[in-house]
Amino acid sequence: MKRLDGKVTLVTGSGRGFGRSVALAYALEGARVVSVARTLSELEQTEDIINARGGEVLTVPTDLSYVREIRGLVGEVLETFGRLDALFNNAAMSSWKTLDEMTVDDWDRTIAVNLRAPFLLAKGFMGAMREQGGGSIVNVTSASAVKGFVAETAYCPSKYGLEGLTQCLALELKQHNIAVNTLGVAAPPGKALKPTSLTQDEADGMPEEVRARYADEDSMVEAFRDAWAFVALQDGGGVTGQRLSTRQLAEDLERDGWEATASRLRGKLTRVVYKPYEFPKSARYQTPDGGWKELRFD
Repeated sequence: MKRLDGKVTLVTGSGRGFGRSVALAYALEGARVVSVARTLSELEQTEDIINARGGEVLTVPTDLSYVREIRGLVGEVLETFGRLDALFNNAAMSSWKTLDEMTVDDWDRTIAVNLRAPFLLAKGFMGAMREQGGGSIVNVTSASAVKGFVAETAYCPSKYGLEGLTQCLALELKQHNIAVNTLGVAAPPGKALKPTSLTQDEADGMPEEVRARYADEDSMVEAFRDAWAFVALQDGGGVTGQRLSTRQLAEDLERDGWEATASRLRGKLTRVVYKPYEFPKSARYQTPDGGWKELRFD
């Protein structure tokens, strides 16, 4: 069953990892997929994977830190298809630097890609979604949206901000039948996601025993295809303003079915509840070169 037949979906950060898996799932569900990332070689690999499975994909290399490139992307999609049914804002970056290491350029680029780009894309496609009668916007979130981490001095604020943007847009766009939700990443049980900073070439060059730890596209699609289709097919009258977990949503859909899950989530928004938690004795954090350091607090 191709639940997205006739739909147009756009997935940012689809050159590798989580985004590539979502793009493949949408293509297998019958959607015309707009595949967006900065690195052309990785986008070409995504395109080859989708084409080999009989899907339809439009590849648009875009650096989301530049406003003019985002505007060009919006224009190309609307000129090609005349519509967009689901916008999946997955692209994100982090410099993995502490406050004393981080530059203003590091800060600006992280906020531009992780927060400003979802805002600009939502604004760019809002008119088309309104005219076509509705649509869905999905903003990818993480644990960094609920608590702070060392060396995520820009990344955490960008994800906190993305949650706030989502709630505002859920209110504003409901009148136009547009759903706006956040969705956390996940990997199938027993597997891990490839690190966001790991390029596809670096991942392919890892020893086999290391690569085996990470989920591939087929295992991701098998585990989460239903969940990703579910969020893409929401509109303002359905589930909107929710902070969703990919794995939990997949489990709920398998256990309770589509309608029962939607009924439980429909008609609600998400409000942050801040509460204290124990200060850790130490924090392990990633460094810009891909290594790890530990900061002790005792």
